[in-house]
Parts: sequence; C-alpha cells; structure tokens
Amino acid sequence: MKLGAQLFSVRTFLQNEEDLCKTFERMKKIGYENVQLSGAACFPAEAIRDVSKQCGLPIVCTHVAFDRIVHDTDSVIREHKIFDCPVIGLGMMPKEYHGSREGLEAFLSVMEEPVKKIRDAGLFFGYHNHAFELKPFRESGDNGYDLMLERLPRWHFIMDTYWVEYAGKSAVDYIERIGSERLVNIHFKDMAKDAERSICPCGKGVLDFQRIFEVCQKVGVQNVLVEQDNAVNSPDAFADMETSFTHLRPIVS
Repeated sequence: MKLGAQLFSVRTFLQNEEDLCKTFERMKKIGYENVQLSGAACFPAEAIRDVSKQCGLPIVCTHVAFDRIVHDTDSVIREHKIFDCPVIGLGMMPKEYHGSREGLEAFLSVMEEPVKKIRDAGLFFGYHNHAFELKPFRESGDNGYDLMLERLPRWHFIMDTYWVEYAGKSAVDYIERIGSERLVNIHFKDMAKDAERSICPCGKGVLDFQRIFEVCQKVGVQNVLVEQDNAVNSPDAFADMETSFTHLRPIVS
C-alpha cells in the first residue's frame, strides 16, 4: 500500500507552474509516494505529466469540477491519459442535489453518460464523500451514500475517513462494505478533540488509524491519501502534512 498526499491540502501553493513543481518536490522530500491532484490552477496536461515524472510522484486520482466532468468529458479523459491518472474523481455533488432522494436520483441521472464515457475510455470515475451523504433522508430514513453503494457497482469511492466518522458512522464498517474493487484510494484525515471536531494532522486527533489501516489492508486498498481540508489556514501547511506522514509511515506499509 502506498502513502500519498491529497494536494488539495496545499492548494494555495498550486496556482502557477513553478509552485506546482516546488510542491511536488516538497511532498517527495517528506516521503510521500504518490499524489491526488486537486485544487490546482488549470495547467496544461503535458506540464502536469512532466512535473509528475520529474519528481517521481504518480498521480493516482483527481478531483475535477462537476461541470467539466459533465460538459467537457472528452477533454477531461484526454488530460488524464496524458498525465497517466486512472481515476477521474468528483469531490462533492453540487448543492442542488443534496438532502433528498429526489436530488440524489437527479444527480445519478446526470452522471450516467459521463461515467459511461469514462469507463469506455478505460478509466474509472471516483466519488469522494462528505458527511451529508450519510444523513438520513426525512422522507425515507435511508441515506444517499448507502444507496450509491448499493446501486453503483462500477463506481470507485474515494472514501473520506473523517467525514464518515463525523457523520456518526464507522469508517471500518464502510471500508468493508465498499470493498477492494471500488475502494482503491482512501483519505486519511484526523478529527480533533475540540467541540467543533475540527480537522487536524493525523495522530493529533481521535481516529484509530492503526485499526483503519488493518481493514484497508484486508480488503486490498492501494493508496492512502492524506487530506487536510483546512491545512491552508495553518501557519505551515507543509509542516502539518509532514506531521501526518510521520505518524502514518510506521502504520502504512
């Protein structure tokens, strides 16, 4: 299993090509083995490919804007093939689809054609969760994430451990439910002990990453990706990413 970095954590350092290269180099120096590309400015795919190869950090998945996935699918596929990334990911469904079964059905209907194009091109589509997908619908009592898992055997799920636990669910249970074919990439993100249950570097909060990793290993997860949504607000986002790496490196092997 590889230990990688979700670059959304340092997105303010990804706004020009020079900083893109420096950021890849800093992640490599920390010890990360691959990355998820997310939160970066719009760079030519060839430039991303060159930086990835130069730094020896493969891009294992992305987060791409919903509108681009739906309305510019062919270009998104072409770009991912250029920088050799197998998974086109969506960070969150748009807000107009949140909170109801009707909204979820509309979202799945919109995604049907682009996801088919992605599969037909030999790539995978991956969905990243937050907490709202796990909140029960008032009209039925079930939740959107469970319905997606039941109905979408060909989707990948970039499961976020923090948001599953934030929703009052068990990350371990959901790892086992999703399984290896759909859970190739997983986000490790820790939850602080404060009243807000804030995001914090791995090892500084309450999540049991040893137990979570053991279940990831059992089902065959390939990449653990460290994500800290709020790291950009830290005095040193790269130091926080290094703190997480230092905690997880003895665990993830």
